[in-house]
Amino acid sequence: MALDNVPELLTITEAAELLRISRTTAYAEAKRFELTGQGLPVIRVGRSLRTPREQLRRLIVGEASWAGDQ
Repeated sequence: MALDNVPELLTITEAAELLRISRTTAYAEAKRFELTGQGLPVIRVGRSLRTPREQLRRLIVGEASWAGDQ
């Protein structure tokens, strides 16, 4: 999947749209990632959460899983 036209850091809503999951599910998975390292990969920028494009790409192509790196 080509994510070349996608910003380096995506909002949770943008990541949810690419993954075709609900915003609520994306936030739940982001919270799970912060607590356990498993879920939707995110970094904190101030009070905001962002998903790095490369980590999202790895998740989409199967190089990483919701349960963490394989």
